[in-house]
Amino acid sequence: MLDERHLQNQITEDQLSALNADGYFVVEDALPLELVVQLEQRIDTIYKTHLDAEYDPHRKKRITQHDNFFYPNFLGKDQLFVNVLDWYKTFPKVWGILGWNIYSYHSHFIITPPRPESIRGKTSPLGWHQDSGRVNIEIESSPRPRLSIKVVYWLSDCSQEGRGNFYVIPGSHLSDTLKRPDDGSLPDGATAVCCKSGDAVFFDRRIWHARSQNDSDITRKGLFYGYGYRWLRSKDDMTIPTELFQQNDPIRQQLLGGGTNANGHFSPMDADVPLKVWLEEKGVISK
Repeated sequence: MLDERHLQNQITEDQLSALNADGYFVVEDALPLELVVQLEQRIDTIYKTHLDAEYDPHRKKRITQHDNFFYPNFLGKDQLFVNVLDWYKTFPKVWGILGWNIYSYHSHFIITPPRPESIRGKTSPLGWHQDSGRVNIEIESSPRPRLSIKVVYWLSDCSQEGRGNFYVIPGSHLSDTLKRPDDGSLPDGATAVCCKSGDAVFFDRRIWHARSQNDSDITRKGLFYGYGYRWLRSKDDMTIPTELFQQNDPIRQQLLGGGTNANGHFSPMDADVPLKVWLEEKGVISK
C-alpha cells in the first residue's frame, strides 16, 4: 500500500535525465536482503517443480539444470510478488515516468544457470532485441514511443561480468535499428550492467538489450516487472486468482488490471484509477 515513504522516493531529475538520454538507470539497494531471500525462495520453488518434471511449459520442451528458465505471469502465484508491484523505493519512479493511467502488463522471472565447464568461454551472438514484438514493426513513428518500462530486481549478485549480466546499449532506445557485427562480437557501445542482489534496473522497452552467457558458479536470477498504459494490451494471461485480487487495496487492483469497464482504460474515471486520486490527495499532481 502507498504511504509517505512513496512520496520520499519519487523520481529525481538525474534519474529521469538518465532514462531519457541512456534508456536506463539503476536504483541501488532497492530491496532489503530479507525480502530478496523471500523472493528467491518463491521463484526457486516454482523452478524446482518444473526442473523435477524435466519440462519447460513456456518453451514446451525438455529442461535440464543448465537451461535458461523463463517464467511469465508470476504475479498471481504469491501475494509477495504483488507486494513488490508498488514497492516504495521504486514504484514512485514508475508513475514519475509514465503517469497514473498504468498497470502491470507483463511480468516474468528468468533463471540463468552456469554453463557447463566444457563450453565456458565460448562466444556466440547475444539475442539483442527491443521489447514489445510487433509493436516495433507496426507502429507509425520514429523513434518509436516509449509505451512501457520494466523494472528488474536482481536476486543474485551480478556485480561482476561473466555472470549472465544484463547488457544494454546506452542511448539505443532512440534508434529503430541495430547494427550487429558479422562475427558475433558485441555491438558498439554494448555495456554490461553490473548490479548486486537487491539492486533494481529501470529500462525503457525500446533500449536494445540482451542476456549474456553465465560462465560463473552463481545462478543468475532476476524478477522483471513491466508497467505500461492501461490501454496497452496485456502481454501475459494475467491469471490473478479472485481471492488474491480482492484482498488487495484499490491501487494494487488497478496495477493488476482492474477497472470499471473496457472504455475506462482509454477514458478513465476516478473509479478506474485510484492511483490518480491518491496522487491528487497528496498534492503530487493537480486536480
